Amino acid sequence: METLKIGRWNVEFYFGEYDVDALLDRLYDFGAGASVMRKAMELMESGKMNTGFTFSNPYDYVALIAIGPTSSGEEFIDTLVHEIHHLAVSIAENLGVDLESETPAYLAGDSARALASTICRMGCDHCN
Repeated sequence: METLKIGRWNVEFYFGEYDVDALLDRLYDFGAGASVMRKAMELMESGKMNTGFTFSNPYDYVALIAIGPTSSGEEFIDTLVHEIHHLAVSIAENLGVDLESETPAYLAGDSARALASTICRMGCDHCN
């Protein structure tokens, strides 16, 4: 797990193989409802490669991103960028920011920069 602080927001990232029960506990701690928990559990237990999900709780300023096993470094980067986009949109909407402004792009870029070492490690097929 990696953590990131974005303004008031606390974001937890889970990559690759993770304990499904522990991740569901964190989603519960973060305020996820039954339907979100069910969808997350189905996704995590499906065994599908190249999947991820993002949960955001704008009332408590917390978010969780989980990316399961990926088939390649390129797929890891693709999935991570996809999930970071969801995170940036959630935070921007919470702040009342125009989604067509530069702010969501900066949020996504800053998040990716903070995860640079993970991106280099997991996004490089030669390093895995």
